[in-house]
Amino acid sequence: MDGEGEVLGERNAKVAKGGAFVTPVGQPVGVKTEAGIVYTEIETGKEHKMKLNPGEAFALKDVLPYAEGRIVNKDIINEPKLKFVLMSFAAGTGLSEHAAPGEALIFALDGEGVIGYEGKEHTIKAGENFAFAKNGAHWVRAEKPFKMALLLTLD
Repeated sequence: MDGEGEVLGERNAKVAKGGAFVTPVGQPVGVKTEAGIVYTEIETGKEHKMKLNPGEAFALKDVLPYAEGRIVNKDIINEPKLKFVLMSFAAGTGLSEHAAPGEALIFALDGEGVIGYEGKEHTIKAGENFAFAKNGAHWVRAEKPFKMALLLTLD
């Protein structure tokens, strides 16, 4: 999320702001940094079939493209109790109001979007996050190109 460092494990990789790293279950890793790093670690405790290459540093925002006039999404994890989805919104696109079936966390990856949540509008920019409560009414609008990741936990 901020700063830079090196993931130490079976394969070492440098990770910078906006970067990501996937570690297979059961593989111990550490993080080394000179000036500090802030990151999000998601541990599920079981093997998931992710559509990413483990052991390589990358930027989540680069995993899927923008498509003119469309929303593009890619499921990274699609399990009964856990979803992790990447989405790119072309300028002028969006999602109509709906309710989250579980608690959700948005990671803004690129550009800027507007989130309507419980009747209020919130601008979210790359590097920022936004949380939804279960059943929280929300919508998303992209006035400019916008990419985000969605982490959704279900009961």
